[in-house]
Amino acid sequence: MQGEEPEGGPPGRGTLREPRLLLAATLGLLAAMLVISAQAERSGQVEPTDRIGRRIELSELIAQEQDRTAELEARVEDLSEQVAQYESAAVEGSSELADVQRVVEELAVPAGLSDVRGAGLVVTLEDSVQSYDGEGDPNDLVIHEQDMRAVLNALWAGGAEAISINGSRVLATSAIRCVGTTLYLNGRSYVPPFVIESIGDPADLEAELARDSAVTRFAGAVQEFDLGFEVEASEDLVVPAHSGLSNLEVAQPAGGES
Repeated sequence: MQGEEPEGGPPGRGTLREPRLLLAATLGLLAAMLVISAQAERSGQVEPTDRIGRRIELSELIAQEQDRTAELEARVEDLSEQVAQYESAAVEGSSELADVQRVVEELAVPAGLSDVRGAGLVVTLEDSVQSYDGEGDPNDLVIHEQDMRAVLNALWAGGAEAISINGSRVLATSAIRCVGTTLYLNGRSYVPPFVIESIGDPADLEAELARDSAVTRFAGAVQEFDLGFEVEASEDLVVPAHSGLSNLEVAQPAGGES
């Protein structure tokens, strides 16, 4: 009869139902295994292999970092020893430098390379107030280089530490030249009055001026020709450092050999 289905239903329907049931059973079994595995992991019954792997990797990393830290600590200790050595050398070097600096400072005063301040004498020399009237020698009325040298030598002998003339430092190599009424000192020219400032004990300096025979002769000319010669003690003088060349000349034997 048309329209009737064969017994058992349409062809192939039974064969499709069986794989579907198998797939569903398989998925259910996998789900159950995952649940059991998760519960076991939480309860500590099973320790996943990937966690063990991570623990091994972390242990190796920690060991490596410990080795690296030990190396760094050794390096730091070595550098600390080097720093200590450098600091010790620097202290010794500073001590040596300080000694050299003290010597330089001591030599700077007699060499005229530093200002000197202290008590001392101010000696002022000036030409005569008299006018030349055509009689006698007009040179008697002016200050000469020998007069200035007499005063300077007496001041040095009296213990002067530093001397200046009109603000120009007098050195051991300084040449004092007078032309007429003009003084030439350290490459510069000066006109009277000539102010000589010397650092030292005022009493000793003044006493030496009174004892020196050349100064005594000059004092006689002062009285005779009305030359200016004043001596005044001071508790605060400043003799400046030398500025310019020292004009040091070295003698050589005949023939030009040094």
